[in-house]
Amino acid sequence: MLTVSEDLRRALQDPGYTPPRRAFGEMFALLSHPELGERAERALLSAGLPAATYAAENLARDPATAEPALVRLIGRAARTHDDPTLVEALVKALHGPRAETQRHAAMALGKSGRRMAEPALLSCLSTTDPKLLRSVVEALGKVGGEESLTRLTDLEVPPALRQVADRARLMLERGLGRAQSITETIVIDRALPAALEVVLLCRGGLAQFLAEEANELEPRVESPGEVSLRYSGALSPLLQLRLATGVAIAWPLSQGTSPGGVLTALLSPELVAALGAWSSGQLRFRLEWQGAGHRRADTWRIAQGLRDAGSPLLNDPAQAPWTIEVQQAPPRLLLRPTAAPDLRFDYRVRDVPAASHPTIAAALARIAGASEADVVWDPFAGSGVELIERARLGSYRELHGTDLDARALSAARENAERAGVTGLDLQQADARNHRVPSLSLVLTNPPMGRRVLRSRGLSGVLCQVVRNVASQLVPGGRMLWLSPFPDATARAAADAGLLVERLSVVDLGGFDAELQRFVQTG
Repeated sequence: MLTVSEDLRRALQDPGYTPPRRAFGEMFALLSHPELGERAERALLSAGLPAATYAAENLARDPATAEPALVRLIGRAARTHDDPTLVEALVKALHGPRAETQRHAAMALGKSGRRMAEPALLSCLSTTDPKLLRSVVEALGKVGGEESLTRLTDLEVPPALRQVADRARLMLERGLGRAQSITETIVIDRALPAALEVVLLCRGGLAQFLAEEANELEPRVESPGEVSLRYSGALSPLLQLRLATGVAIAWPLSQGTSPGGVLTALLSPELVAALGAWSSGQLRFRLEWQGAGHRRADTWRIAQGLRDAGSPLLNDPAQAPWTIEVQQAPPRLLLRPTAAPDLRFDYRVRDVPAASHPTIAAALARIAGASEADVVWDPFAGSGVELIERARLGSYRELHGTDLDARALSAARENAERAGVTGLDLQQADARNHRVPSLSLVLTNPPMGRRVLRSRGLSGVLCQVVRNVASQLVPGGRMLWLSPFPDATARAAADAGLLVERLSVVDLGGFDAELQRFVQTG
């Protein structure tokens, strides 16, 4: 039994222990230790590339020293470091004397993503070890090329490995097709072949306002975060709706959400025509399952079915302009052109932590309304998106923004310049006491991320801001904002003599805030 010093035992008790290079030899000797082997491997993994290089050099001198743990160490480094010596070491292990080490080497070569591993893996296709053959076939599916596809197509495999071989061939066909195809893009100026059910997605709580923005399209509010409409036009007008977070074609699953039901829908010529209308090049998509994890086996079954049927659709999670989501209730597919360009917010050249999502800023500006006599103030200007969205709605008299963070004001200036907004006055000031003469509109989204909301006293600060606003709004002036403490801020506004309208609860991604409008009636 290998003698282990007490100092080393104590060091290995620490999950964060990283051995120095001088200790690598001793650590490698411990890999087969019944008690400390796993801890030694964990420590060597934490040492990263230096430990892997040391292991590769030793393995090159004596391939018989290769153990599964050693191969895993080299393989982990080969995934992220383009070092040919690591792949060469894995190839030596692949041809070593121990079957378990060979399997681990094959798996590591596949995960490395290095095409240079293909010849060595191909040389193992004649193995009689079914476990090694499985690992080799899976690895070739990840790193192989045309020769691998030819060999796997002609390969006779045991029945237990047929599905593995089919999957590997599918991966190779997908990868080779990706390399040979023209660049796939989303087409935004071509009409759909027929009127279809189209879904507009937005932040929960804003659907009614999105429906108002899309009023000419005769939309229907389906839920707090979804608007639907019958639509046969081009994608471009939908991409210009400023409150929408996404656009999708809704396709019913008449045969349910099982893999067979999904496959039947994807094979529909009408669905293919719809995707083709808004696409150029190969119809590649990423399949997702709402609330059901990856469901890899079902995804592969569907991909195999598409290939066997000769469908032009190709499931490709690595490079796909479309995402197709399987939804359970109602049973349907959402066909989302996720690679579509953003036609709305290209002025955002800089951002700051906890800044407003521009669709929320657009909603605030739209709901507040615009008057050419407006004197507008954003007490928490951040990166300036609320003020920019207000500016694009129409004329105004003055635009003011304040923030305590000078970096935020710098970002707001850059964004406003990119957007072509003029006459914007930005100051570093406290929203609780800053004054804006003739103030008629306050438009803001105060800081309220999870970390910010845990800050003590934030509710009181926001109530002070409300009272400061109330003290200077002109008659008929209004304040439109999102409040994370709705009861407290509504009460503060009412006590200050403002008319309080509590419009909607908005989902801000894991926490809610209330959309509130306060109007100066005095």
